[in-house]
Amino acid sequence: MTMAEAHARRAWILPAVAIAFTLLALGAALDLLVWDRPITEAAVNARTGWLDGLARAVSRFGSTPVVLTVAALAAAAAWPRCRRLSLAIAVVALARPLVEFGFKELIDRPRPAGDQLVRGRGPSFPSGHPFATAASWGLVPLVVALYTQRRTVWWTVAAAVWALAVAVAASRVWLGVHWTSDVIAGLLLAVLGVAASERFINFVHRGQCSGRAVSLPEPAAVAEGAVS
Repeated sequence: MTMAEAHARRAWILPAVAIAFTLLALGAALDLLVWDRPITEAAVNARTGWLDGLARAVSRFGSTPVVLTVAALAAAAAWPRCRRLSLAIAVVALARPLVEFGFKELIDRPRPAGDQLVRGRGPSFPSGHPFATAASWGLVPLVVALYTQRRTVWWTVAAAVWALAVAVAASRVWLGVHWTSDVIAGLLLAVLGVAASERFINFVHRGQCSGRAVSLPEPAAVAEGAVS
């Protein structure tokens, strides 16, 4: 189950993601997202010492050194079995900051004022940390699929990396450097980026990549539970 496979079964998913991001971007640009401030205020009022420390620790998983390291390791692991996937990971890693900063300059939304537990730079929308986390860690399941056909392993890795992306998103709101709509937009952008990467390598439909061939589970087999 990849995003491409999910889209094949539910064709409305990716268009809905794109529309949701567009609506959030318009709302942020026009200052219409009135529900952001109450959420931030609630997070600030709920702060405790150990939760603040946890949020700082979780947020680091979306920092530039960490996501670049993850992308480099994932690209290196993918190279022997799927060079197109390795290239896609590299392209996403390099293009992600350009996309993020382009939208930041276009929307030019101010960050939450005051009560920031860490330093935030530049405009607020979209949030770069969850975007970077999902766009780097989110490609790890594709690499895992090159080395195993065990559904339990794949689903465990996929659930873990996307749970991490959501946790990083929540940490940025908790730390007071982003609005909730900023982090949601970052995750939506990452979904579109990962889906574009899957399309680029034609992962589901070909069943193999340049270089060493990889036997991947057919969608029908997965649906029927034929993969151990």
